[in-house]
Amino acid sequence: MSTPDLNAGELPRLTTTRRRPRSVAQETVRELFGHDGQFFTVPASFPGAVPDHITFAAAVYYAVVRAPGPDIGEAEYTVYDVDGRHHPLGAPAPDQDTAIRGALTALAERRRAHARQVEHNRVHVLGLEPVPPVRIGYTETGTCIVHVRCTCPQVDGLAAHYEQVSLAADGRLDEIPTTPWELCPTSPTQVTTESGTGHLTSTFRNDQGMAAVRLQHTDGSREEIALARVSDLA
Repeated sequence: MSTPDLNAGELPRLTTTRRRPRSVAQETVRELFGHDGQFFTVPASFPGAVPDHITFAAAVYYAVVRAPGPDIGEAEYTVYDVDGRHHPLGAPAPDQDTAIRGALTALAERRRAHARQVEHNRVHVLGLEPVPPVRIGYTETGTCIVHVRCTCPQVDGLAAHYEQVSLAADGRLDEIPTTPWELCPTSPTQVTTESGTGHLTSTFRNDQGMAAVRLQHTDGSREEIALARVSDLA
């Protein structure tokens, strides 16, 4: 089940068993909760409004459980967290679909609140930008695109976020020296290095296979430097 499907109100696919580590003996909802029910998962990218640099576990299981109500004894459905402390998610409901929809609403709000707290902490606790300024994506042909404070609302083949271009080079670009790479066209072109600032003229890989840039300084001098040694692009 894709994230757009869930955001549009469609329900995730239900299963009677789940993938589990060998250390977990319980396979069915009845073994876990003492009542009949089914499992489902929610994509890590749910809900769609959460910024893409804030991620969640991709294979967290939930269970929708059918059990007698506490007062009148009629069956009601409740969704529980399976992989954590088996806490209920959302309110009990008279039917399965309503229980799942309520749980997804509660989960969406929980994740949005977490995202707001992460961005608050980045700015007010860590002194960082609200969003990591460097994004790494890949084209269908395998070219790595470095997005630095660009105007692209989405990044094709998004793979990672970084606080600095030097970290992106060291942690991703230079892992495979044969991977072609380039900067996003709307990224800034003012490059800051140990020797000062200059205007980016081109990108390439040096004779060691490292991602590198060519730039021209304001005094007319030119420099070639590995991206892992670039302080910033602004």
